[in-house]
Amino acid sequence: MLFQPPFNNLLAMLLAGIALLAAMLVCLRFRKAYALAGEYQCAIWFIRGIRCLIIALTASVWAAGFYWQQSWLLIIGLVILAQELYEGFVLSAALRDGQRLEKS
Repeated sequence: MLFQPPFNNLLAMLLAGIALLAAMLVCLRFRKAYALAGEYQCAIWFIRGIRCLIIALTASVWAAGFYWQQSWLLIIGLVILAQELYEGFVLSAALRDGQRLEKS
């Protein structure tokens, strides 16, 4: 394992807090997307919400990995985070370019 048990618990609690903050951001961003339903900005806010959801889930998995000292959870969380954030970045870049092209 990466760290010794007293530090693992502190790190798990910190990651759980990050997961809760990201979950609150998910609710706010999905609410904003719902308020903009039918407009172009709705898709952008929805993708931002999905990004925060992935961060919340990954932080939860990492917190569990540190708490139960399971390194495979840390690796799985890292792979999922990298893949999903890359996809979300590409999709949000395409949406921003589409919005710019639509205005011109």
